[in-house]
Amino acid sequence: MQIKKLEGRDHCVVPVVMLQVGTFNGSNGPVTYLANDLEQSAELWNGKPLVVYHPVMYGQSVGAGDPDVMNRQKIGTVFNTKFDNGKLKAEAWIDADRAWQVDVRVMQAIQNGNKLEVSTGLFLDYEQHNGSVIARNYRPDHLAILPDKVGACSLKDGCGLLRNEYQVIPCDEEPLEVLTMKFA
Repeated sequence: MQIKKLEGRDHCVVPVVMLQVGTFNGSNGPVTYLANDLEQSAELWNGKPLVVYHPVMYGQSVGAGDPDVMNRQKIGTVFNTKFDNGKLKAEAWIDADRAWQVDVRVMQAIQNGNKLEVSTGLFLDYEQHNGSVIARNYRPDHLAILPDKVGACSLKDGCGLLRNEYQVIPCDEEPLEVLTMKFA
């Protein structure tokens, strides 16, 4: 983990495995994610919002680009996404000040080096193939951090925040300017 600037603000850069090849039981039942489709979607994830929980308004799922969702749930941005060894990996650039305001459990987990569940928020097409459902034509919207829920591609499956190898550099409650000087 590192501390880097984004839009003039310090961010904790945390590794994440967002999704991997396999079949996972999500909100629409079991769906199979194939290597070629995951690899083709990698660049599309860069710049997408990182939110706590999937955004819902008036009981309906909505995109994370809505200003109300951003004000209520956004804590960062996804960058440097790549497909590597069957996994869709990225960096979660977390604005620590926002994360402390939105849900303290996220920053507490990062401070302690604890993994957190994540869930991809994406639109896709479903292709029926030999009794299975295959995800096609990925249109990423956001990556949700789930402090107390289990993602379809769970920690147990190999996905999640802090799943990649990383160097522990605490991102704590001190002003990040002080942390930058300590660890630069």
